[in-house]
Amino acid sequence: MNYFYDFSVIAVYFIAVFYFGFYFSKKQSNEEDFYLAKREIHWVWLLLSLVATETSSLTFLSIPSLSFKGNYGFLQLAFGYILGRTVVAFLLLPHYYAGKTISIYEYLGEKFGTSSQKSMSVVFTISRILGDGIRLYVTSLPIAFLLTKMGLGGVGEMELGILALFLLSLATIIYSVYGGFRAIVYTDSLQLIIYILGGFFAFYLLSSLLGDKGIEFSQFVSEASAAGKLKIFQWEWMNTGDNSYYFIFALLGGAFLSIGSHGTDLMLVQRVIASQNLKQGQKILISSGIFVTLQFLLFLGIGTLLYRFYLGTEIAPDKAFSLFIVDHIPSPFLGLLLSAILASAMSTLSSTINSLSLTWARDWKMDRYFGAKSLSFFFGIVLFFSSLLPFFLGKNLEKGILEIGLTIFSYTLGPTIALFLVASLNRKSYFSGKIISAVLFGSMILLVWITKQITLPFTLIAPLGGVLFLILFVFSELIGRYYRKTKDLR
Repeated sequence: MNYFYDFSVIAVYFIAVFYFGFYFSKKQSNEEDFYLAKREIHWVWLLLSLVATETSSLTFLSIPSLSFKGNYGFLQLAFGYILGRTVVAFLLLPHYYAGKTISIYEYLGEKFGTSSQKSMSVVFTISRILGDGIRLYVTSLPIAFLLTKMGLGGVGEMELGILALFLLSLATIIYSVYGGFRAIVYTDSLQLIIYILGGFFAFYLLSSLLGDKGIEFSQFVSEASAAGKLKIFQWEWMNTGDNSYYFIFALLGGAFLSIGSHGTDLMLVQRVIASQNLKQGQKILISSGIFVTLQFLLFLGIGTLLYRFYLGTEIAPDKAFSLFIVDHIPSPFLGLLLSAILASAMSTLSSTINSLSLTWARDWKMDRYFGAKSLSFFFGIVLFFSSLLPFFLGKNLEKGILEIGLTIFSYTLGPTIALFLVASLNRKSYFSGKIISAVLFGSMILLVWITKQITLPFTLIAPLGGVLFLILFVFSELIGRYYRKTKDLR
């Protein structure tokens, strides 16, 4: 099979990405421009960039597997996302716009001192380097698989994976460093369009292939509904099994995850506070929740179609979409789907590079020694090497680091949400910022310990983390008041 046209599509995609990077490199004038584009970008582009940033290659490849092996219960989390982003839009976002901060962790510094500011920066840095490094690694697996099918089978999969990561990282670092935030936003928008087009094409092709088998779409919907594949809400409590998608847990967990990611995670909040005013920022947040829900619906639909397409065939759910892409996507649309996978990974990577550069420039004052581009280049290299770690670990360790990388946000989001909510109360604490940092890290460690003792639905991990932070915070406040009262009596 000739893959010339597929590689041509990929080449055009990379040319467009580089064009944005070098074009916008001429428009930078200062640090605020490099990190926020002087808040001049229209809110619609920022919305598309936000959705692209939170949509990784894991989303593209793994969401279909959920409906392939189950149903549409995952949408309950998406409903929680909308709820959580609405809370952020009206509770936290006004505080970010009230000051002139570029990093939202500067807001914590104003409330509790630089110790809490730097602590949140450290949590963000570790989470992003580990989590997004793992995402890059996972992206290399289907790419290596696809390249092997496309005629490069003489090279080992590991070597192909490392080569794919190197080229992907190199291209992303170049346009991120040269173009700054402006280039990232517009390339994110381009990448999201490619990603969505790839999804719609896969949905259309699957529907057509089922039609060729004599299965009409209405018949397929009727069969899937009868089999419980289209079920969304889980109202019943399961005495055995996982209750993560029990409606109340899923809604609550989705809300907490969204409040944490879109209210306390610098990489995502950066796209919101780059808008011209609070009203536009609120539009971006709430609209993104609706957009992501529809996006999930599209890819869950692809998973249900894959289930019917491969009915009677033994196939791992996580590999179904990748296998379908390789075996059934015609040229040049295979190039489009491969570009979509690359786009989903590159949009997340470029945003992480820019945000890590920002937090170390502002929260650690490294901009006194290094320029924004130098910091961006450094973190691009760090993320590349982070993505290589799983290649050189044994299988057992590799599985462990993958699980840590994909679940670490659940353990950090709850305490960080509680910290930001406490800060938003506009009240002075009875103790220093160092105690705030101790409460933050202490609640995270306690959360990990508790979840090792008790098996909890993953949707409850973030809410529990928030509760633990508040308990430790109140306890510390009482001690602080008692200490101050005793000191005053002396």
